Amino acid sequence: MKFNSLKTKIIFYDIPIILFSLLPFFLITGPFLSDLTVSIICILFLIYCVKEKNFSFFKNKYFYFFLVFWGYLIFNSLINNFNLDSFKISFFYFRYGVFVIAIAVLLQVDSKFLKYFFYCIFFCFTILIIDGFYQYFVGENIFGFKSPFKYRVTSFFGDEAILGSYLSRLWPIFFGLSIFFLKKKINYFIYLFLFLFYQKL
Repeated sequence: MKFNSLKTKIIFYDIPIILFSLLPFFLITGPFLSDLTVSIICILFLIYCVKEKNFSFFKNKYFYFFLVFWGYLIFNSLINNFNLDSFKISFFYFRYGVFVIAIAVLLQVDSKFLKYFFYCIFFCFTILIIDGFYQYFVGENIFGFKSPFKYRVTSFFGDEAILGSYLSRLWPIFFGLSIFFLKKKINYFIYLFLFLFYQKL
């Protein structure tokens, strides 16, 4: 991936890595911003490929396998009680394959932005955990939101009891990046304890 000007670099590299780094924040707000982020990164990457007439990034067995799987999803949506909503979901699933390729290519340019992504996850985890404890003991979170569930905390997720789900799904990525960046065994046990604790929420 090469950039002929500063403007090109900002559009096709800086903006995507900023959006990617902020993805943990967007996931807290709901599906809209996170889906929009994935879509924008995919669109910018495809525009770059068309602009540079370079589609070599897609010429690998992993993407070919993804295309087969994507085709299966579409075919399955068409023949099994055709539903327009199901077809739309299957059709636009294509963006996730492009998203993975885009991030892989951006990593080849400069992998330092993974640190920003890691710090964003760490910040989100820290805020959610502190806010979760606060809501558990006080009855409401730091912004005054109360959980509609008697024995569960929801923190910034409002009336959705998905705090534990959010932490557990991002945990493998966070733990892997912790090993890669921090390389201190004591941190692993701290993160593991927090993860297991919030699995119960």
